[in-house]
Amino acid sequence: MVESPTKATTISSYLDKDWIVVATKGHIKDLPAKSYGIDFKNQFEPEYEWLKGKKTVFSAIKTKAKLASIIYIASDPDREGEIIAKHCFDELVKLKKPIFRLRLKEISKTEVNRQIKLKSGLDFAEIESQIARRIVDRIFGFEVSPDLWKQLKISSLSAGRVQSTVLHWICEREKEIQNFSKEIYYQLKLQGSVSGKSVELDYQSKDKLDSNAIQKILKDIEVLPEPNHLKEILLSGIKKKNIKRNPAPAFSTASLLESSFRVLGFDSKKTMKLAQTLFEGKRIGSGERVGLITYMRTDSTRVSDSKRELGKEYLNKHFPGLVLDGSITPKKQKKYSQDAHEAVIPIFPEYSPETIGSYLSNEERSLYALIWERFLTSLMKPELGEETVYEFHKNNHVFIYKNEFITDSGFKAFGKREKRKNSEKVNWKLGDQFLYESNTIEEKQTEPPVRYTQGKLVQKMEDTGVGRPSTYGSIIETLRTRKYIVEYHKSIGPTALGMKVDEYLFLNFQEMIGESFTKDLEHKLDQITEDKSSRISLIQNFYDSLFALLRTPRKKYRSTEIKYPKNKEETLPGSYAKPNPNPNRSAKIKASTTRISIPKEQTNTKTCPVCNEGVVKTKLGKKGKTIYFCSRYPHCDYITYES
Repeated sequence: MVESPTKATTISSYLDKDWIVVATKGHIKDLPAKSYGIDFKNQFEPEYEWLKGKKTVFSAIKTKAKLASIIYIASDPDREGEIIAKHCFDELVKLKKPIFRLRLKEISKTEVNRQIKLKSGLDFAEIESQIARRIVDRIFGFEVSPDLWKQLKISSLSAGRVQSTVLHWICEREKEIQNFSKEIYYQLKLQGSVSGKSVELDYQSKDKLDSNAIQKILKDIEVLPEPNHLKEILLSGIKKKNIKRNPAPAFSTASLLESSFRVLGFDSKKTMKLAQTLFEGKRIGSGERVGLITYMRTDSTRVSDSKRELGKEYLNKHFPGLVLDGSITPKKQKKYSQDAHEAVIPIFPEYSPETIGSYLSNEERSLYALIWERFLTSLMKPELGEETVYEFHKNNHVFIYKNEFITDSGFKAFGKREKRKNSEKVNWKLGDQFLYESNTIEEKQTEPPVRYTQGKLVQKMEDTGVGRPSTYGSIIETLRTRKYIVEYHKSIGPTALGMKVDEYLFLNFQEMIGESFTKDLEHKLDQITEDKSSRISLIQNFYDSLFALLRTPRKKYRSTEIKYPKNKEETLPGSYAKPNPNPNRSAKIKASTTRISIPKEQTNTKTCPVCNEGVVKTKLGKKGKTIYFCSRYPHCDYITYES
């Protein structure tokens, strides 16, 4: 008994005619949609009910089970799969047949046969942990959502525990962008030659330089007032360091989602859907259906010895010069990692994207290639080289030239990567002269912090321990469905409604949705999985804390509501500028504020040409058109559009 019809078809091809493989098509029971579904008088026991249509589906399964001599439940190998197995077990135990649990971390004939021999039972610690999470989320949603309706006068609002934490991240980033103040600075470069080689030196300074500082430096080094006075600068310092760039480890769910979004442009929902099809199996040629990747919901980058050896065998056959000699020391798992499953890797490395690409859709092939290449490169040699920093001093001012020389491209020489051209190695000596020819002064400006993308949000969830691999995609999708966030050019920003909801929730329920509380609760849920904590005590503590907050007087929503010009375009709050094309540039950010509106006293703002009191603000329409309007709207009706 499995969840997916596709998985059922794949597994059926591995077994003989004495076996029957059926699919539950996901969960069969859940808490009721319109009532609490928790027995508070009986230690928070959940009161499950059949999901729509599933009683009929399971009735057909039960009829077939009556004819079986033994039953195996092979729902997914995670907490959600475990509760599905429990619900199926509760219905089938009445048949008085032997029932065992299969946890298939890959869909292959070898793994199916291995799991059948294990004859495992249910993992009641996993079940307890899943029930605790479901009940905690139900209590939060059923108590906080009505409070939102009452206080904000919008009856359709809904609040989720983890979603509220992620929404707060998005809103805080928006406030940083709104409160950003641009800073102009300058960078000085000298052009000339050393030992006949044309080079450009960069001025080194801990602080950003204004125009006056630049002029002083030029005078100090004798470029001003007469450039001809500067004849030479001596090389007075050489610093060398070895370069060793290791390949990235195999994918966890979060890094897969981030890379898929960045490289392929697939959002979280699409990536997980495609990964599911690769996990459940595809028919390769005229042979049997085979699973192509291991289970795709994991926070681990660990690879088993057997899988590592398969990868090395493939590399030794096709790319012998790239394989890392000896064993690989596994990277330490992140602090909040459960490490329950291995990394997301190909099951059969010999199935390269080129050899099986014709049996996959274009999107499946792209994602499979990403997973396949990441796994193989993780087994390869690092990139090696040497970086030398040459320091030229003149009257207490330092100019530098960096020279990087790669001796071994390592994993970067794999596949269709553009091979890096080894830079010319420079061997200057102390006392060598830099002959000055000219200088350039580049004007720079700080850039505001960039908005999150789906990939960056997922990566932050994994890094901070907020959420779990099975929930990453659904968290973002839920926020979008509730119209709390909007996505434009891959950047995610809050809607006016999202800002309003976050403002109220964080004022009144910060203890429940703050990052530290949320990741601490995830840790406690993991302790239940490890039989180190009680489900009942965790829920009771959460329940008591929440109701203590609900009994306190409400803090009023303090932000001034943004009133947008009446037009047909859905907009984001504040100045939703286009995504920063260069996120590596430095930014100077003012302290965060609880107000949504942009402060009037802000540099580089333009006074409203109509009322001469307000300042011109911008926002981005749904179709990408920039709208300019007065901060005093509706008292001032100035509005214009990007031409």
